[in-house]
Amino acid sequence: MDIIGELESEFEALRTGLQTSNLPESFQVNNLGGTTSLSRIVAGKDFIAGLGDRGLLLFPNSAVFLITANTMPDVEQTALSDVLAAQRNPVRVHFSQQGQVKKGWLLSEHGPWLRIAAELTVIWCPVGAVTLVEVSAVENL
Repeated sequence: MDIIGELESEFEALRTGLQTSNLPESFQVNNLGGTTSLSRIVAGKDFIAGLGDRGLLLFPNSAVFLITANTMPDVEQTALSDVLAAQRNPVRVHFSQQGQVKKGWLLSEHGPWLRIAAELTVIWCPVGAVTLVEVSAVENL
């Protein structure tokens, strides 16, 4: 199974108005930012992803404390860095810096490093510092 293709189809379903409340099972993800409800969950090699109220959300395993669910999907061999490298839409990235969670926009992925626009500057952040990735629909105006 191609997890990037599956994530893209989940994103497209979100863009076309699929309501997450109509989906069969909701998962609770306890993470560094609190508890988040996800539906249509997929599991990568080092992350968990699903549809949330802010779009497609990807949590690195290092930022997840536990998941409340009846079942878990099979783990695919795709890494978070592979998903980030494949993004064509603006991607909001939350990352940990000196114990605080900061936000920025992913500009590009370079191996273990992410180039992020944050706080009016460009920074380089290791993929391991990421706590959440949000992929949201962008409409042309």
